[in-house]
Amino acid sequence: MKPQLRFPEFDGAWQAMHGDDAFKSRRQRAKEGLPLYSVTIDQGMVRRDSLDREFASNAPDEANLRVFKDDHVYNMMRMWQGAVGRAPEECMVSPAYVVLEPMPDTVPAFFDHWFKRKRSLYLLWAYSYGLTNDRLRLYARDFGRVPMALPAAAEQRKVADFLGSVDERIKLLQRRRHALERYKTGMMQCLFDQSRRFTRDDGTNFSDWREVRLGDVATFAKGRGVSKDDISIDGLTPCIRYGELYTTYSERINRVCSRTNAPSNGLLFSNNGDVILPASGEMPLDMASASCVMLEGIALGGDINVIRSSLNGLFLAYLLRGPLRRSVARLAQGNSVVHLYGSHLAGLKLLVPTDADEQSKIADFLSLLDDKIAAVSTQIDQMQAFKKALLQQMFV
Repeated sequence: MKPQLRFPEFDGAWQAMHGDDAFKSRRQRAKEGLPLYSVTIDQGMVRRDSLDREFASNAPDEANLRVFKDDHVYNMMRMWQGAVGRAPEECMVSPAYVVLEPMPDTVPAFFDHWFKRKRSLYLLWAYSYGLTNDRLRLYARDFGRVPMALPAAAEQRKVADFLGSVDERIKLLQRRRHALERYKTGMMQCLFDQSRRFTRDDGTNFSDWREVRLGDVATFAKGRGVSKDDISIDGLTPCIRYGELYTTYSERINRVCSRTNAPSNGLLFSNNGDVILPASGEMPLDMASASCVMLEGIALGGDINVIRSSLNGLFLAYLLRGPLRRSVARLAQGNSVVHLYGSHLAGLKLLVPTDADEQSKIADFLSLLDDKIAAVSTQIDQMQAFKKALLQQMFV
């Protein structure tokens, strides 16, 4: 057995083995005072005190399991979903976990990637026992039966180092995106509380801001039609459904992802600069998911509030989704399902630049930051797709 993609210095066949050829299970009582770790699906092993959640109870130290650096630990109920990680230090974990000690010829970093492969997750699921997925458990003895093909330690190390460098690149991009998002949040606060202001192109100051009621500078409409059943991949009319405001769009919509063949005489179409918000949802804060439609002729579905304003639409979307988010949420009414109507929005008070040029400068600046964030997000997606392809080709 040989992988499709391989480093040129290796040519021998990978050996057919099982889980107990690569690891042995260890259940050793923990020492007092070791840091307590948990296993997560998305982050692997993390210190429990860093997790933002409550735990029912903590077992005394001596009831926990001791874990040595580079051991792998997994949650037997969630192993098939990828709930496994490598210990970054000597620590302890709940006795509900399984601790795997690597054999002498096992390179732990190699298995950081092996455990995340689609094929590996399938095998871990197949060797788990339970009537339904929420009851599946992979016991240590059954992990030992999981088939795997492994190269010699030198090739394991080479693969691990290469894929580790890909992971580092992804982490760097994720940190860059997070930094840009934090910068955007900070700049929004400064721009909307006027502690930072733009000047006119000739260097002079803009006029003072003014307070207005949204109803005095805008009119309100309601989207129509375009149910989920109306969506068609080859539809003639581009459209936006209200649920997409939660999941797909941010403050600016300059490209839509859905289309419909619903009759046009029953639809409401966008003007460039319309600001749209959901008219119903589960949580009040969700109702502040404002977006500016930068396109003409987009069908706006039912349960969408449409605001047509003399203000710069993109500026208004940033304002409603940002500093006024909680103010919009307080306007929503209802319990299990909350509703927001144009009549509610009409009374909302806004502090806005008097000069349209200042509104545009703020909107353009924040839009530029969004472009930078989107560009980094695209790089992350590309790197993750690249790694996914590597995982398929570099393993057997």
